[in-house]
Amino acid sequence: MTRNGSADGRARWMLLTALAANLACTPQATSPDEHAAFCETLVSVNTGAIDTTGLKELAGHALVLGTLLEVAPDEIHDDMTQFHSAFQSWAEAISGEREMLDTFGELTDPSLPSAQGRIGDYIAEHCGLRLGDGEYKSAPRPTAQDICPGWPRIGSPLTFNNFPNLPDISGANYFANEYFISGLGLSPGNSFAVERGGWVVLRGQYPRARYFAYHPNDMDLNNLQTLRDVDLDPDEGSQNPWREEPAPGKKHYYTAKLVFDAPPANPEPNTSYVGLRKDGETENRYVNNMLRLYASDLGDGANSGGVPLPEVTIHDADGEVTHHFEECDLYAPGHPVLKTEMKFPALPIADHRATNPPYWSSSSNFEAPSDTMANADVQYLATVYSRRFGDIFAVRAKFLTAPNTREGEPHSAPGKDVRLYTLCTYNIWAGSAIDCMLENEMRVDDEGYYTLIVSDAEHRPGNLEAEGATWIDAGPYLDGQLSWRLLYREVPIIQQLARGVLGQAISKEARPYVPVAIPCTRAIFERGGWQACEEANEAALAAAN
Repeated sequence: MTRNGSADGRARWMLLTALAANLACTPQATSPDEHAAFCETLVSVNTGAIDTTGLKELAGHALVLGTLLEVAPDEIHDDMTQFHSAFQSWAEAISGEREMLDTFGELTDPSLPSAQGRIGDYIAEHCGLRLGDGEYKSAPRPTAQDICPGWPRIGSPLTFNNFPNLPDISGANYFANEYFISGLGLSPGNSFAVERGGWVVLRGQYPRARYFAYHPNDMDLNNLQTLRDVDLDPDEGSQNPWREEPAPGKKHYYTAKLVFDAPPANPEPNTSYVGLRKDGETENRYVNNMLRLYASDLGDGANSGGVPLPEVTIHDADGEVTHHFEECDLYAPGHPVLKTEMKFPALPIADHRATNPPYWSSSSNFEAPSDTMANADVQYLATVYSRRFGDIFAVRAKFLTAPNTREGEPHSAPGKDVRLYTLCTYNIWAGSAIDCMLENEMRVDDEGYYTLIVSDAEHRPGNLEAEGATWIDAGPYLDGQLSWRLLYREVPIIQQLARGVLGQAISKEARPYVPVAIPCTRAIFERGGWQACEEANEAALAAAN
């Protein structure tokens, strides 16, 4: 990757300047001791001096951590080893050298926040660089096993927003159950055993949300056939709100089915066949079935769209019921609030992907051969920003319309461009979503464009409303990733966006909808808005080249 940026942009990166100044003012900066070696290497990392050209994203992250591990002193060597190993294992899973399922234990080890935290403490003490409040905490990850045994795994903004997850917290919630295909009736942990040829019936109510779907994933964590909202036929006497506006004051049910066998020539409606892996040939032995819910009408908190979680009935190959779990309201009054106290620190280690012009990706899974349980219905777009190039990051594109169900618009409202898109900021080391919003929460100017400003609170411009711009929080980090989730991925305009951000040919009509991203400064934006930022960045790139 080529890393370009003006001298002014680098000077404005105040946190890096503080680190360099601290090194210059202490004996450790000029002596060959371990502290100085580590801090000097960190400066190299944070100025983009580590060459990750030709590496996949996670391999680049692993290289950065490996470079720091090589000079890590004894007091943080074990912590750096654990930190590096998590990303190295993830990178090897991405490259196909390891099974993705095997890496999950390492990635979700609850001791990792403390390991990262001690590294952050060391950097603060010896390199003079601290981001945020410095707090971190290891804690167990909660499950819903004791409340809703049919849905033992949950992912809400209170339980799921930490490494290695990059969730959406603008009304998104996740619920899952796991199945091992076994004739012995045995399965580990909170999973359920299902015979080959058996099936699972999922009967639930359509939630109050912009999107929901069942996402079964095979033993390689690849997507199997999704059962999505609009495609789920309603039970007799019910209506599907994604197809028509339902009668008010009535419960509306659907029945979905997972069959643990190969698909027949004439598949049943509302059914996903999960007996084979994604390749359609190899027998599958494990299914992670995730119920995803986006843009809940109830708001951005932990909820299940105002309806209970579906009932779950497991049948053996002869049709006999082996397990049955009734509908369960995880958020009913009196139930304990499920949340984790886990917290990852804000680490002052730069993201190697940060470039100017910005790096873009349309991959859902860091370019992995495995889907890694990404949403098969979503087209992901992502770009990377850094304070190294400016204290704000500006993005502009023509606004795609979508039904605003929180304001009472029906899913079937005519004339909308897409079903949904959300925008979120992340930091790769923390994993957690910093800030997320729905498309309808952005301002749209008189020309039909949105302008999004990414920055920390300190550099939030004062002229956002006057410029028709919207602010999204980047948190206390050096850099981060801005991600779009667009539904449904097969919609033509969404396909064109995915090609457009990568510089591929698209139609003239689609071009205005493709996001354009540039680094800028608060001062320049407050002086002249998007146009001033665009002119300043063009001048900076011309000077650098």
